[in-house]
Amino acid sequence: MFNKNFGNITIWALICIAFIISSCGGCNQTEFNHPRAVIDAPEYAIKIHRFDKELFEADTANLPEVLNSLSKKYGVFYSSYANDIMRMPFTPEDSLFMRPMRMLLGINRLQELHQIVDSNFKDITDLEQDFSVAMGIYHQEFPQAVIPKFITFISEFGNGNVIYDSMLCIGLDFYMNQRFGDFYRSLDMPEFMIAKMQRNYIVPNTIKSLAIGLTDYQTTKDKRFLAQMIAEGKIRYFMKALLPNVADTIVMGYTKAQLKWCEQHEVDIWTHFIDKNMLYESEPGKFMRYLNDGPFTVAEDVPKESSPSIGSWAGWQIVNHYMAQNPKVTLHQLMNDTDFEKILKQSKYRPK
Repeated sequence: MFNKNFGNITIWALICIAFIISSCGGCNQTEFNHPRAVIDAPEYAIKIHRFDKELFEADTANLPEVLNSLSKKYGVFYSSYANDIMRMPFTPEDSLFMRPMRMLLGINRLQELHQIVDSNFKDITDLEQDFSVAMGIYHQEFPQAVIPKFITFISEFGNGNVIYDSMLCIGLDFYMNQRFGDFYRSLDMPEFMIAKMQRNYIVPNTIKSLAIGLTDYQTTKDKRFLAQMIAEGKIRYFMKALLPNVADTIVMGYTKAQLKWCEQHEVDIWTHFIDKNMLYESEPGKFMRYLNDGPFTVAEDVPKESSPSIGSWAGWQIVNHYMAQNPKVTLHQLMNDTDFEKILKQSKYRPK
């Protein structure tokens, strides 16, 4: 068990476990090797659009023409960047945010930030290559879906990833590695966040935002912890499917030690959820602690040496098992499936 505070499994918990996995019929009697979603697909060439460069290197002498061009090229993202991300005032007679944009481009610290970001991201071919692989798989698995447009921006550390319609937008100043560690700390960002503000998180986090966009409506209808947990698991499975070479630590945002902790305590995690009658709990205040990021999972009877977001990790294991037990289920079908009880039952998930 986790530690002495967990105690023994109650008879009721054992009954619950038996009910949930009643269809298992003695499955998983041998160690289960979690599958890796490997999908062969031709690449879909991706070009990342550098909105940040186009804006902050604009010719201010011809600003009306430049902003009109940016507005036409980037559509809703242009106005959303100005109004929602940078909080510029909107007036109907200034639909291009001409006056506030001119002021924005005159702020020295933002110009300096742009120069630093640009120096760190002069060559982004590695990112475009990874996105091309991911979108090749996405196009094959979701042939009717629009391939998103990839856009970069800076927001003075306000946003890391944003979705607008069919655009996946990346705040490059959120991925400046340890070079900006002290600055991030001055903004009171916790260490567990700073550790993940690195270049190797750009592609996984962007694909994660795409997965969230595909599933976020599902948990507005089904508010139970079971639904939230499996939805989180589907997001991780989607990430791994589109990025087969990404490390599990990156998928979960874990250190190697945190991933190992979950693997070693898989039985304890599942037993904890059953013992606390959490699966069908619908009050977010009682279960969000198992899904939130942090230095560890802050919950009663969970030790401080635990990994964060153990509910998300458990959900990923359930989905892994479900897809292994149902090899004909496509990624598209998985992401659209909202029968969370069926997924749990057919996963035959029984850590031991």
